[in-house]
Amino acid sequence: MNNLLERAMGLNGYIEGLRNRMHQTPEIGMRLPKTQSLIMDELRDLGLSPRGCGDSGVTVLIEGARPGRTLLLRADMDALPVAEETGLPFAAGNGCMHACGHDCHVAMLLGAARLLMERRDEMRGNVKLLFQPGEEIMEGAAEMLRCGVLENPHVEAAMMLHIISGLDAPSGSCAVFGAGSCYASVDWFRIDIQGVGGHGAMPHRTVNPLGIASDIYRFIHGLVAEGIDPEDCAVLTVGELHGGHVANVIPDVATMAGTLRTFDAGVRARMKERLASGADLLAKAQGGSVTVTFGPSAPCVHSDAAMRAGAMDSIRGLLGEEKALDLDTAFGGAFKRVTSSEDFAYIAEKVPAAVLWLMAGTPAEGYVWPGHHPKTDFSPDVFYVGSAVLAQSALDWLRQNPA
Repeated sequence: MNNLLERAMGLNGYIEGLRNRMHQTPEIGMRLPKTQSLIMDELRDLGLSPRGCGDSGVTVLIEGARPGRTLLLRADMDALPVAEETGLPFAAGNGCMHACGHDCHVAMLLGAARLLMERRDEMRGNVKLLFQPGEEIMEGAAEMLRCGVLENPHVEAAMMLHIISGLDAPSGSCAVFGAGSCYASVDWFRIDIQGVGGHGAMPHRTVNPLGIASDIYRFIHGLVAEGIDPEDCAVLTVGELHGGHVANVIPDVATMAGTLRTFDAGVRARMKERLASGADLLAKAQGGSVTVTFGPSAPCVHSDAAMRAGAMDSIRGLLGEEKALDLDTAFGGAFKRVTSSEDFAYIAEKVPAAVLWLMAGTPAEGYVWPGHHPKTDFSPDVFYVGSAVLAQSALDWLRQNPA
């Protein structure tokens, strides 16, 4: 077994314990004081000097024995407003949940920090660690960039790892996205519909915003079916629809909200324009009006060809050929690119980047729930693999990219 992988295996209990502690106290959004405090304490215990970044972000620099370039390793650390239903002994009870594995990401990056600190004499250059809030709301990475995370010293490349369960691939295997756009862009939208409320017995004296909302909902789904070239891709999802409180009262207003995801900048712009103009016309046709607002967003994540090739080589050397998966071909190409989104995209716009997946639980092992589900869980037996992959990939990159 590779020496680094063997050392990482010895840290698995430590990594799992960190994950469990964070899992019990999930925090959402941009303010994560408990999570930030835990991370800073662990880094200080390693003799490092972490710094706050924005409201709750954390950065720290692991300096090699010799000067050189700097690679960034990023972990997101915010949870979701999902009430947990896993039944785990360390389940959260505050109405929020780490249902996307960000607690695992933080724990694995802290494990990688320990591995890198033990190998500083081998390092020519630096590894900067970023623990980032606000990924689920697509605000954190942009805030970290405004805080200067890519400077002092200047970062020249970046890498992220996401934990995945529920796929038919051996637990402990690691996958790398191919070159090009691998995660879709995302734009959150909100449509506020203004009607004229009144008595349910006299609808002719009202403008029912619920009817307008229904028409807009159907129009949105038609946009995807008929509004773009069949060779292009777009996903328009309405996840919220609100209006009215009483069965016999027609309300004044209704609200709907959702997301638009695309892989092409032209399609993205065109879909946003057609969504806004179509909703406006439908409302006006019935005597109402709408306000369409586009909120948090992120561009596509771009996977750099050289970075992804280097990551594949590192994984092969660490885990063996059978556990190194190329997402261009693995799973029949089903995950060559995915329509979920990642605000790591903002970092990948600035520097060459690679995106990795760690497989942590198959359906046969009982891991059947997808990410963002209240019963989502991940196999703790392979957390050490994530730490080892991050550390080995960083060491290899520094060795192959001397100043």
